[in-house]
Amino acid sequence: MGNSSEAQYDKYVKDGKRFVGRAKELTTLEQWFKHPEAPLTIFSITGMGGIGKSSLLSEMLSVSRDHGATAIWMDGRSCGATPSVFMDYLSSTLGLETLDSEGYPQPLSLLKGTSIDKRLVLAVDNYEELALLESWFMEVFISKLPLRGVLVIIASRPEMAFAWRTHPRLHRRFVQMRLQHFTVDEITEYITVAGSLDKGMAGTITRMTDGHPLGLALAVEAADQRRNLPHAEWAELSHMISARLLLELTIPRLHPMVEVLTLLETANQELLSSVLDMTVTKEEFHMLRQMSFIRSGPDGLALHDMARVHLLRDFRQREPHRLQTMRIKIAKLLKLLHEQAGAHERRQIARKMLLLCQESMLQHRKYADVSRDSLFSPLETMRKEDLPALHILLQQWCEYSVEPWQAVFYGSFLDELAQRYPEGIVLMRDKLGETIAMFITVLVHRDSSELLLNYFPNEMQECFTPQELANDPDQSDTHFALVAAARDDVPGYTREELVGYMALDRLSLLGDGARAMLVATNPHLKLFLQSIGFQMRGTRTRVCDRFEDRADILDLDLRSGQFGAWVMSLLDPESQEVRVQPGTTEMNGVVWAEQDIRKMLGYLRSPGELHEYAGRVTGVKDGIQLQLYVMDLLEGRVHGLSPQDQMLLYAAYWTHAGNPTAAAQTCSMSRATFYRHLRTALTRLARIL
Repeated sequence: MGNSSEAQYDKYVKDGKRFVGRAKELTTLEQWFKHPEAPLTIFSITGMGGIGKSSLLSEMLSVSRDHGATAIWMDGRSCGATPSVFMDYLSSTLGLETLDSEGYPQPLSLLKGTSIDKRLVLAVDNYEELALLESWFMEVFISKLPLRGVLVIIASRPEMAFAWRTHPRLHRRFVQMRLQHFTVDEITEYITVAGSLDKGMAGTITRMTDGHPLGLALAVEAADQRRNLPHAEWAELSHMISARLLLELTIPRLHPMVEVLTLLETANQELLSSVLDMTVTKEEFHMLRQMSFIRSGPDGLALHDMARVHLLRDFRQREPHRLQTMRIKIAKLLKLLHEQAGAHERRQIARKMLLLCQESMLQHRKYADVSRDSLFSPLETMRKEDLPALHILLQQWCEYSVEPWQAVFYGSFLDELAQRYPEGIVLMRDKLGETIAMFITVLVHRDSSELLLNYFPNEMQECFTPQELANDPDQSDTHFALVAAARDDVPGYTREELVGYMALDRLSLLGDGARAMLVATNPHLKLFLQSIGFQMRGTRTRVCDRFEDRADILDLDLRSGQFGAWVMSLLDPESQEVRVQPGTTEMNGVVWAEQDIRKMLGYLRSPGELHEYAGRVTGVKDGIQLQLYVMDLLEGRVHGLSPQDQMLLYAAYWTHAGNPTAAAQTCSMSRATFYRHLRTALTRLARIL
């Protein structure tokens, strides 16, 4: 295990958990504490899922506290996507850590009060979730920290951006820690700490786990339970985890709690109690925290990624009906939380809800397949150095997705989008960090529409009104999907599975009360999207067609706050109370879709544009008559609409057309409540027309 300075970290047992190995990394931490100047330093801990990043982070914080430092843990998944949310989270975390200290009435003042004798260790786990904040985090946050007494430890699956290693001020303070599988010596040491394993069992564990820390922990835990398992059972551990064995590791009363964790990314004591309709005691919660395959964070407990995958597979095979019942129950609870959550929390709750209904999206898999349990890292926003790989992916996608004359412009579009709106390009990496897939969506507003109209004028004119394209960026609420590209040579995964994984992630954007829209020619894509609730309508022209494949417009409009109802309609389609209605009204053979009403009202100030709708309304001859009739309805001169419907429609499409925030304020409603009532008003107007 190396020299004497590392020997003290060869094994460590605390709170019933074993910590073995990572001597080099812990020695580096010790050297920082011994440094007489305690310079500002950044540790970057990276490695594949299950390699032990979170465990090492936890151990480093424990060692830091033993040295008398203030040590705090932050989870990147809870830090938000803006600097203000990040700082609020940091302040509250610091406040909890210094709760008993009288010297820091303002928690953030601790950041300025560090010194050689008063050190601060700030750990950020799941740092890859802060992709949108990385430039701010590096150039503003880190740069404003004191130059003495602060250590920042960052844990992430992918390698940190190259900019960290070349930064003129920070590169000398940056320490990389790439975690690898345990060595043979470390495996032997870990097994020895267990103390009660015979040599035959120890040899089996060594061979079967191949030094993967999580697999090793689970195998030793299983052996501690003295289970008399046939040798064939250990073959699963060569793939890191045996899901059936994992359930047997727990005390029986903890089984239901572990099952809940298989369906949720994180759960605190309160959520576990709500799902199980029983009180989860502090002692039981603490026992869960001590399990080797469960990690603790600010949002509660979470199974390790690979443990969760294998547990879910086992649960699915044993009791599929009970699994589905539990999914529906959890989704109903999350739906309430989503409706009450702040803006920065909705996306995480939306992601949890979508993971629950993953198996309800399996009817059509020839374009996007979400049936595969994936261990891939969360999608990342592209970086400049990714462009060459993205161009290769795009070129491959063009070969099977668009006609040759259409493909000419995509390369230039990618370059310009990467420069102006890089957040619209997200990608997947494999375990080696290579780009294997990308997804492009653009938030439509007056600035981005200039770019989109330049490259995709036909699609824009088919999908959007001029008013929608002229929306203020702060009021934009529609994501236009353009490309879902993936390699077809990734070992163990099909292209369709990679696309499905990305689609599931991008659908969580709708949790903020948004709309997704695209023009599709692939018939398998159309079937997939329609099966999950997208509405389809034909294009007015044929210029967007691809060879013999007809182009259609597909959209999913959840701007009125129906994300929860949409998810429930996927999970429990037989339930009438959650079914999302398509929003169409038919009278005398004339069908008015909600989108038709929206478009018609969008032309309310232009009688010429209204003319095409005049023939659909009885007794109306032209656009001028239709304008007068609708205004009579909105202003109450013709009976039919309630006073509230009149107020909503008049504010949305006349006094504050194109400015939903102002319209909502005029009606004294939140934007979500405004959209919800507006949609009802549109349906009633459709019936009158």
